[in-house]
Amino acid sequence: MGNGLKAAHLIVCSMLVLFLAACASYVESDGTTIDKLLNESSPVDPNKNKIELRLWSFHQSREYDFWQWLAKEYEAEHENIKIKVEFVTSDDYFSRTRLLSSFASGQGPDIFFVSPATIERFVKANILYPLTDSFTPEMKNDFYPSALESVTVGRDIYAVPIETELLGLFYNKEMFRKKGIQPPATWDEMMVAAKELSTSRVSGLTVETFEGVYLNFSWLPFLWQTGSDLLTEDGKGSALSGQASKELYSFFKDMVNQGLLNMRPSRPVTDIGIIASGETAMQVSGTWNIRTLETEFADEPIGVVPLPVPKGGNPMTIAGGWKLAASKQSEHAEEAAKFIMWALAGDPAIPLKWVNETKFAYSPRKSVMQEGLDDYRQGLRAVFTDQIFGTEREEPQLPEEINRIFSDSLQQLLFGDESAQQIQERADTRIKKYLENARK
Repeated sequence: MGNGLKAAHLIVCSMLVLFLAACASYVESDGTTIDKLLNESSPVDPNKNKIELRLWSFHQSREYDFWQWLAKEYEAEHENIKIKVEFVTSDDYFSRTRLLSSFASGQGPDIFFVSPATIERFVKANILYPLTDSFTPEMKNDFYPSALESVTVGRDIYAVPIETELLGLFYNKEMFRKKGIQPPATWDEMMVAAKELSTSRVSGLTVETFEGVYLNFSWLPFLWQTGSDLLTEDGKGSALSGQASKELYSFFKDMVNQGLLNMRPSRPVTDIGIIASGETAMQVSGTWNIRTLETEFADEPIGVVPLPVPKGGNPMTIAGGWKLAASKQSEHAEEAAKFIMWALAGDPAIPLKWVNETKFAYSPRKSVMQEGLDDYRQGLRAVFTDQIFGTEREEPQLPEEINRIFSDSLQQLLFGDESAQQIQERADTRIKKYLENARK
């Protein structure tokens, strides 16, 4: 090769090297080099061929972490399953319509939580996947009968109970000590304490005021304490008439008029941070907050006593707790049901972790209760175990119309202008009219 040709060859090679180097270093706007685009194979999505189940949870902090942990545990044992835990606000969960609307629009979850107050509504809407055939005789025997009754509509079981939660009255011990008053045992004592402890910055008593399923749950035990109810025992008549139920509306209307209730709390009333932050002197809340008081607010002077009762009334609280259900509308309803049964009807260690470590609640399963006995009499838990447990009445499965009537009466009690007698009589009339129409 002549010198001229060699020189030309070198020039061409040099230009080619420079061109390739330039190509290799050129970066697209998204940060990916052309070299990578040309030489790397497309990444493989590890979840591409897996069945994805969406679990909606309104829980926060440690409780939300539990469901994420549980999802990972299940995925480790079931390689074809991916469980996506998604947070939904408590307002949406406690609303009477928002969760139902998600299913109506085709955007509902595969797995979600229901309560006795909502389960019948979801069954009527054909949303819940029956779990009856998934329960073995041994499983049924391990659940307390009342727990299974709370998730049974007709002849079918539609959810798995995960907890039994009771209401009590939490109070700020330091505020009470400074005023020299004892925690209340009666309604009258509760009103006196609220008057003594209310200031421009501290409310006397916090109880649910937001319209939703938790509103009725919070107020039903106070109605029951008077000896009254919404329906007669056979469910065919109104039990709201008479002096007993009027006592509820009269007493708490008086508290509202005196400005003793926390009408617009700074956060959801299920959050014990309301009293722990000094916003209120007393708060009606439940066992689910004990674990938070033991950890996040361990230094706060918070105590708990049974719900105060009216003069001549009997100690009474309500037993509630969420249940886990599968959507019948889900493309993978059967897989969702398998997850629920694995998590909550199988190995007692999982529900025990939920009711004793993650939070504090009583288990609806005999085997789990037996394993957790040593933890039920520690600190504030002992008050619930020794003084409140055993006075509970199960949250009832009521027709949605009855729930709505009671809820409307409470909203009128809290924010309306009608007298206590007018509120009671209107609610009683509405219940009777509904029952008459239902019989036609």
